[in-house]
Amino acid sequence: MENNTDANPASKWLSVPLIATVTRLLRRELTLQNEYLRRENKILKSKITEKIVFTDDERRTLVESAVAMGKDLMEKVVTIVQPKTILAWQRKLEKEKWDYTDRRKNNPGRPRLAPDIEQLVCKMARENEWGYARIQGELKKLEITISKSSVANILRRNGLPSSPERKGPSWREFLARHASVFLCADMYQKEVWTVRGLTTAYVFFVIHLQTRRVLLARATFSPTNQWLKQQTRHVLWACEDQGIEPRFFLRDNDQLYPEAMNAILGSEVDTVKTPYRAPNANAQAERYVLSSKQECLDHLVIFGLNRLQYVVDCYSSYFNERRPHQGIGNSIPAEYKSNGKRQGGTMPIEARHVIRKDLLGGLLKSYSRTAA
Repeated sequence: MENNTDANPASKWLSVPLIATVTRLLRRELTLQNEYLRRENKILKSKITEKIVFTDDERRTLVESAVAMGKDLMEKVVTIVQPKTILAWQRKLEKEKWDYTDRRKNNPGRPRLAPDIEQLVCKMARENEWGYARIQGELKKLEITISKSSVANILRRNGLPSSPERKGPSWREFLARHASVFLCADMYQKEVWTVRGLTTAYVFFVIHLQTRRVLLARATFSPTNQWLKQQTRHVLWACEDQGIEPRFFLRDNDQLYPEAMNAILGSEVDTVKTPYRAPNANAQAERYVLSSKQECLDHLVIFGLNRLQYVVDCYSSYFNERRPHQGIGNSIPAEYKSNGKRQGGTMPIEARHVIRKDLLGGLLKSYSRTAA
C-alpha cells in the first residue's frame, strides 16, 4: 500500500498542535529581538565615555527586571552594570524597606515652637543678660506661654549660652546708650610743603558722638604735651558754649597723649581708651578722617601750616553746617535734634529755586533754597 504521509507535506504541520507552532515562532522572534538589542546596547556603551549615574527609581526598575531573570540569566543578559552591582542594589532596597527614618522625621513627636517665637527668644537673649525664667516671664507678658526648658533648648540650639556665661552689651550698644555724653578724639597726619620740603603735620580733632559735630580741629607740626593740654581746655570751653556735658572722652592709645590730659578733663570726665588694633571702636572719628581726606585734603597741595589750618577750618565748617550725615538720619550736625530729625516738613520746590555754594574753589559744594 502506498504511504501517503510524505506525499502531503502540509499534513506534517497539521499533526503539530497550533499553540506549539505559534510559541516556536514567537520565541524565534524574541530571540532575534534580544540579540539585536544586546548588540545595539554594546555599541551604545562603547560610545559613552563618562560614568553612567542612575537615579533611585532607575536602580529600582533595573533590580526588579534583573532579579526576575535569576542569577544565571542575569550574568548573560545584564551588560550595563555588573551583576554584583544589581545584587548590591537589591540588598540596599531590602534595608530601606525596614528603615523608618522618614517616618521619624515626619512625625517627630511634640511639634517645635513657631519660628517667630524662637527668633523672639533669641532676640531677647542677645539684647539682655536675662536668664531662662526672666525670658519666660517676658514672653508671658506678651501672651506667649512656653516652659523654661523650651527657652533653654532654643538658646542651646542657636548657640547662645546661659545668662552667667552670656556677654554684656557690645561696644556699639555701649556707645549708643551714652552718645550724648561721649567725645571722640583722634589725630591724623598730613604732609605739607615748607621751606624744608615735605613736612609732617598733625591734626588733632574732637567730635561729639551724638550730633557728629566737630568741636575742635587744630593742626601743628609738633604735638607736644603742652599743646595737647591747651587743646583739651579748648574742647571743654566748646562743650560749655554748646551745652554739652561730657562724661566720657574716647581716644586711642597713642603715646602722644599726655597723662596730664586726664587731670584737665577733671573727675567728671572719664578717659576711655580703645583696644589695641581696633579702629572700629572709634568708628565715628575714623570716618571723619576718611571723609576729610577723600573729600578735601587728598585733592589739594598745601603749602605751610597756616594754609593747612585754613583748609581744616573750612572743612570743619562744611562738615558741621552743610554736610548731611547718614549716622544721624541724614541730618546736619548744626540742625540736629534729639529725635534725629530736622525741623520743618517737605515743601515743593523747583530746580531754579535751588542755589549752590562752593567752598575751597568748588572742591566742596552745598545746595540750599533761595530766599523767598
